[in-house]
Amino acid sequence: LDRASEASKDDIPRVASLAMNAYMYMMLDSGTLHCDPHPGNLLRTPDGRLCILDWGLVSTLDPDLRLTLIEHVAHLVARDYAKIPSDLVKLGFVPEGGEAAALDNGVVELLTKTYSKRAEGGGFANFDVPALFEELQGLSANAGANIFIIPPYFAYIAKAFATLEGIGLAVDPNYSILNDTLPYISRRIVTDPSPRTAGALETFVFGGEK
Repeated sequence: LDRASEASKDDIPRVASLAMNAYMYMMLDSGTLHCDPHPGNLLRTPDGRLCILDWGLVSTLDPDLRLTLIEHVAHLVARDYAKIPSDLVKLGFVPEGGEAAALDNGVVELLTKTYSKRAEGGGFANFDVPALFEELQGLSANAGANIFIIPPYFAYIAKAFATLEGIGLAVDPNYSILNDTLPYISRRIVTDPSPRTAGALETFVFGGEK
């Protein structure tokens, strides 16, 4: 995409959206995520298809993690924040048994505000990432414990989607990952027959606990 011809530049927004949704599919469906999606590795073929090059860096997500991510996304979209502490434990961001500490010490409140801000679009221009991590460290210090951690697997996911978001923002300064991928996420939740996804669907459609 960084060497697109003049004839194909008008098609970059579509191909960028296709790339984002393809990576969402890799993460939530196939479980094999290509982790180096810089523009030089994303090729628009002459017939308008997306070709992803250089599969030397990939991450594997097991089925349980993929289902947990689907549940987490459903909770975020439905603003079912009561389930976020449990999600954070399952995803490895909060130590086992640390739900109450994360909730009582402001971690969940801070993250939900961040999620809401990110959903507005505009990428990292909308909030200060270093300040976010500094605040999380401060909350841990006040709690006297490490109540929030970054699991190793997440670094690869964050790198991939931050790069893709950058491509989207180059096309549209108000680009939003959520808006771009919500149709795929909706289909993914609706068509999966597993009981856990059925629970995510109920949350997705009817919202969180009232």
